[in-house]
Amino acid sequence: MEKLSTRSLELLAKERVARLATADQYARPHIVPIVFVYEHPVLYTPIDGKRKSVEDWHELRRIKNVETNGRASVLIDFYSENWSKCAWVRMDGVADILIKGEDHRHVLSLLAARYAQYRNLPLGDAPVVRVRVEHISQWHG
Repeated sequence: MEKLSTRSLELLAKERVARLATADQYARPHIVPIVFVYEHPVLYTPIDGKRKSVEDWHELRRIKNVETNGRASVLIDFYSENWSKCAWVRMDGVADILIKGEDHRHVLSLLAARYAQYRNLPLGDAPVVRVRVEHISQWHG
């Protein structure tokens, strides 16, 4: 797996939103904005209590896609009108869902530390999409 550059590591630490891309069993793509934490070589994103398109998190397309296809890509990017400042990192890997256990609790604590909003919208026992990164692509101007 390609090593993350210093600039890419800074991007991961600074940027607050990424995009999670999944696909169903017919390779139909689905992409959603996410919050995330990264602990090499794994990226995590919660299914938190914000309003969703469905009431039961099991019915979310990203969850169904992870369960049926298991592949995911995450794009973290920064845009500037000065293109020499633009940067992106794409992480491709195998995804699954964490719903309990020590890893789950650890990730929820990392997310709560990174995003102050979770102080007012606690994660409780929120499920977490775990992407075990197998391939990294990165670019910066």
